[in-house]
Amino acid sequence: MAKGVKRTDSVDDGGRNHRKAAPKLKLKSKNQSSTGKDYEVLRSIVSGNSPKKPRLRHGYTLAVMIGPAIFVLYTFLSRERNDDSISSNDYRIPQVDRMEISPDPERDDRTLDFLRNFVCNHKRDSDAITVEANVASASYGEAYCHPRLSAEPHYRTQRVSLFSRAIDETSFPWWRKIIHHFVSDAVGESSRDDGIPAGTLVMRLPRHLQIWDLDAIRDQYIQREFLGLDPTLNGDEYDSTERIRFKMAAVHKDTGNPLDSGAFLAVYLIRLLDGSRAQRSSDITADEQCNNDDGKCNLPQQWNKLDQFNKQRLRELSKYLHVLPTVSDRLADLPSNPHNHPLFWPLYTMEALFPRYTVTNDLIRHYGTMIKSEYDALTLVSTDFEENVLYFDYLSMRINVLSRAFGVSASKNDGGAIWGVPDDRKGVSLIEEMRSYETSNFGKFLDDVADYENEGFKFRSMCPLLDMYNSHPNSNAIWRYDSKTSSYAVHASNESNIPPGHSIVVSYGKYTDGHLFAKYGYINGDGSSPTEISLAAFHRILGDIGLGRQFSLLPFDLLDQNSRHEILGTLFEEGSNSKTKTKASLVLAAEALYVQSKELLRYLQFDDGYKECIDLNVNSGSNDEKLKLLKWQHLILIANNRDMWIVRVPPTSPDARPMQAHSTAKHGRKDEKTSVGLNAESVISTCRLLSLIPDDLGGNAIEHLREGLAESASSIKSRFRLERHEDALEYRAMICLVRLCNVALGRYSKIDGKEPDTVGSREWNAWYIIGGEVRALEILRKTAASEAHKLRKHYQGQMGGNTADTEAAMTVREEGACPLNYSLPLLNNLHEAKD
Repeated sequence: MAKGVKRTDSVDDGGRNHRKAAPKLKLKSKNQSSTGKDYEVLRSIVSGNSPKKPRLRHGYTLAVMIGPAIFVLYTFLSRERNDDSISSNDYRIPQVDRMEISPDPERDDRTLDFLRNFVCNHKRDSDAITVEANVASASYGEAYCHPRLSAEPHYRTQRVSLFSRAIDETSFPWWRKIIHHFVSDAVGESSRDDGIPAGTLVMRLPRHLQIWDLDAIRDQYIQREFLGLDPTLNGDEYDSTERIRFKMAAVHKDTGNPLDSGAFLAVYLIRLLDGSRAQRSSDITADEQCNNDDGKCNLPQQWNKLDQFNKQRLRELSKYLHVLPTVSDRLADLPSNPHNHPLFWPLYTMEALFPRYTVTNDLIRHYGTMIKSEYDALTLVSTDFEENVLYFDYLSMRINVLSRAFGVSASKNDGGAIWGVPDDRKGVSLIEEMRSYETSNFGKFLDDVADYENEGFKFRSMCPLLDMYNSHPNSNAIWRYDSKTSSYAVHASNESNIPPGHSIVVSYGKYTDGHLFAKYGYINGDGSSPTEISLAAFHRILGDIGLGRQFSLLPFDLLDQNSRHEILGTLFEEGSNSKTKTKASLVLAAEALYVQSKELLRYLQFDDGYKECIDLNVNSGSNDEKLKLLKWQHLILIANNRDMWIVRVPPTSPDARPMQAHSTAKHGRKDEKTSVGLNAESVISTCRLLSLIPDDLGGNAIEHLREGLAESASSIKSRFRLERHEDALEYRAMICLVRLCNVALGRYSKIDGKEPDTVGSREWNAWYIIGGEVRALEILRKTAASEAHKLRKHYQGQMGGNTADTEAAMTVREEGACPLNYSLPLLNNLHEAKD
């Protein structure tokens, strides 16, 4: 396979290097008793420790052996040292999701130094780390790397070094073990090397090498500039549950929602990066720094002021900060740029590759909207930030946070959460501290104190080295946050060893291909990830857009029952100039929902189950009008519930493994299964709602929907769903599903199905993702059509072959929708949705 691919392929042998083993060389030793000592000498050489000098009884032995021994040792150690910089063309180099980039000696040296030393050779400096008095130093984990880990700067990751375990046989003296190592590797005996055994600790990342969003929010600059808090006040001057705000906090302009903590973490990282650059150039003279005639610098007094931050720790983290991808990295003109990300694409490029109103297009667009809205909010409240940070610099760092931060579930007593608490907050509980921060994922929006007391807070952590490991759903290593040591521990999978030459592969989560690409900028491309498809054919989802509490197009207040009624009340006010006491963001939400409610009428145009279209202009007050109004009201309630319109299709190759080392798998997808299990019950419930007629549900369809509205009004968490009832209704629901699939498939009509030549390019990634979405829609459409055929046949059997009755109950409008103006009278009754 060509260099620079992102995709992975399945390999039947699990990635092991099976080569025919050659016969062992039988070497005789005259001094078997010295084996143990000699072996320890060899291990100390390999590990880098100073070995004890072996005793040589005869001087001539030294004269005879010293020359060859020095040569062999030099060659051996050079072999192990050069193992870190093995040729990028070597068949052992993993090609998972990170791709080799064009040669850059300076970057490669910097990356190599980071991979080798940041964690693996880290020496903790007691002066650099402040351990709080109420947390024992022993509670923190120490940095650790397995001795078999080897740096691979070309791919910005680590792999298992190529070091044969044949020398572990204690029957040989140390010098013969070295010879055996070379000979056995030459004849193919290195296949006996098991690499890193299953379940073994691979790497440990301690707390002081992590950067949490909590660290960012505790920064005095961020509290003052963006959270509107006065960090100069001590604990005696304000209520512990509510910090005093002296200025407006940064919020999204259109919704009034607070920013996600990831935004503040991105700002924090930019400040640290700029601060580390300033620290590096501290030996430059003032004249060299200042170009002004008066010799005075006009450098910002706030942005680069990092007095709160430990300078020794800043120097420690600077190696990590300087290997993070930059704007120039992401804009590099390469066929397969590993740092390329769809959020850096022009809009016309993105929409040329991903059709509008498809799942992946929506995710990319919403991530971009979120980041731009965050930047606008930050510049609005801080002139200092605006003058020092360009949008593309913020965008690049925000992508680093999105794609590299790992989750942390920290309890109130977790040392990692207590670590770094400012002096003025030491007496305040973690739950009280969190309530004082206005962020979207924690802060004043804490929903249930019990959840945080029992399960812990959900933080994010930048995890140097761990974030450089490749990702795959079927990984060879597992990461977890250890609350006892406040560290991240990576272990080899319990299922198998990690063979020599293989990179360390973890899992970022069970993302769909589209979401993986929108967030991380890559896909595995081997059928190991699920696919999502959207059947929201006639409207745009505004609430749950797939980003959770990071960002929403509607105010978060809409999740509150009282605010929800307030919004709906505003929505149904007559006239756009109606006076209201609701805040501006809720008024904007009401206007958006009003426009959306009109779009929803298109779902009700088909009048399935009726021989004739229902014209509400001449059927005012009829049961048909009452039912259609109720259906519309339910649609308004579920229009922004993502799970009622989105179907997730399982992976086509759930057992695929990341391609490693010697894989001979040819380019192309793994043979796909002939059938894929689908769970589309929520979408089918939506179609049942759209297909109801008054005679359904035993003639109680109208009453059933009224009860559903009352239940939804009493509980915000209540979700109304229609279960399966009569075959006739189920048949119409299946036809509705086929219709929505056809509309969705129409969005992909202009996409060229030819596979691009460059695997891993943005065109190839789009081809793979779009192909998966089309395939999933076709599977769902065929499944629904087949089920509809079975239902119709079964219903005809129940009716004794009475064709007339069958046709009456199973009438669907395959020829097209009824005129829209037949349903427009519903707009006059919109206010009834408040009931």
